[in-house]
Amino acid sequence: MRRICLLAGLVAPLLAASAWALPPIPAYVKDSLAGSADHEAFAKTLAGLKTKCDVCHKPGVDKKAKGHGLNDFGQAFHKHLDDKQFMALHKEKKADEALALIKEAWAKTEAEKNAAGKTYGELIKAGSLPGKND
Repeated sequence: MRRICLLAGLVAPLLAASAWALPPIPAYVKDSLAGSADHEAFAKTLAGLKTKCDVCHKPGVDKKAKGHGLNDFGQAFHKHLDDKQFMALHKEKKADEALALIKEAWAKTEAEKNAAGKTYGELIKAGSLPGKND
């Protein structure tokens, strides 16, 4: 019995820690798009996704591997977002400042073109997922 309690005491914090390891970015993206007519169609697409991470990550790819399994849009967004500053602000519960970083990075990413020559902003405005997920 003592071993079970000891094991439970060791495993529970690890499980709790892993839950906090998931980035909070999708919630901030959703908040940054709220109320924008240009993002209305994309917000509906985002709401319908089973896994919100699929906007930036290729489905089923290990997000801890080199490159984080990012699709082309995710790579562009990652380039514009200071993720260390964002996470620090999030942990300090400075949501408005963290949201401002997301909005700034998102706007810069929307202006970039994908390999087909369309801007990510055009794809988002049309309600499509902007990244290539294959």
